[in-house]
Amino acid sequence: MRNNFVSLIDAFYAKMTRDLNISPDHIATYLALVNLWTLNSYSPTFIIKPEEIIAYAKLESFQELRACLKYLEKAKYIKTYSTRIPTNGIGIKLISLYKIDKNSNQNNDRITKYVIK
Repeated sequence: MRNNFVSLIDAFYAKMTRDLNISPDHIATYLALVNLWTLNSYSPTFIIKPEEIIAYAKLESFQELRACLKYLEKAKYIKTYSTRIPTNGIGIKLISLYKIDKNSNQNNDRITKYVIK
């Protein structure tokens, strides 16, 4: 899973540098989500408490969090899901931002080149 983590972060930075509308709040929110993803044992989908993301990303309000999540979903960084009980939190899935380049000369255990989707 560590390889997936590093690959996700590398692909995020590659995509982020070309994204003209991304703000520091969006970046902080995404990195906070990645941190919670690792704490949830790299689960494909996980549930977050809004208060946790606000604290990790140093956001100032729920409205700011909502705007950041909305942008990240629109830009295809994440997918959000509603939970059955709204007080449980928000369901999150980090979208894979990369695919492995099959033409790479390196061995298959190592991802050496990212093709950003």
